[in-house]
Amino acid sequence: MKKLFILIAALCCSMALSATTYSSHLKVVINGESAEQDQVQVVVTKSDNGYNLSLKNFCLTIGEVVMPVGNIEVSNVEGVNEYGYTTIHHNSPLAITPGDDGVHQESEWVGPMLGEVPIDLTARFTDSALNANIDIELALLGQTIEVSLFGVAPVLDGDVNHDGEVNVADVNGVIDIVLSH
Repeated sequence: MKKLFILIAALCCSMALSATTYSSHLKVVINGESAEQDQVQVVVTKSDNGYNLSLKNFCLTIGEVVMPVGNIEVSNVEGVNEYGYTTIHHNSPLAITPGDDGVHQESEWVGPMLGEVPIDLTARFTDSALNANIDIELALLGQTIEVSLFGVAPVLDGDVNHDGEVNVADVNGVIDIVLSH
C-alpha cells in the first residue's frame, strides 16, 4: 500500500512539472478591427499523448464592452522540436466550452452557442516564451477571427536562453521564435 501511495505522489509531481503557464499579450483581429489586452493566461501541458494548450475564460474586450467567449482547449497534439523550441499545430473543428471565471454566468459565454467551429492553431514555445496564432473560422458570419498570443512564463522571468539572467540574448531568442512563424 505504501508503494502505491509513493507511485501516486510521483505521478502527481511529474504531471505538475509538465505544465507551463504563460502570461500573454492577446491581440484579436476581426474584419480589420483589432482589440488587445494583457495578462491572459495560456497553459501548455506535455502528456504521454502529446501537448495540450488551454486558453481559458477567453473574453473579447473592445473598448468598454466585454464579450465572454469561453475556453479554447486542444489536446494530444504532436509537437515538433527543432531550433530550440517546440511547435504544435491543430487544424480541425473544436467546440468552445463555457468559461468558469466566476464573473459570467454559463449562459453568457458565446463560444458554446457556435457549436463546433474550425480552429487553426499554431503555437511555438520554449520553457519561457510562447507565440501562438489561433484562427477561428465563422462560416455563418463569413469571417475569420484571428487571435495572436505572445507570452512569457512568469516564474522564469523572461530568461529565454536559460543563461541565468535576462539580457539582450533573451530578446534575440524571442525574436527568433516570432520571426520563424
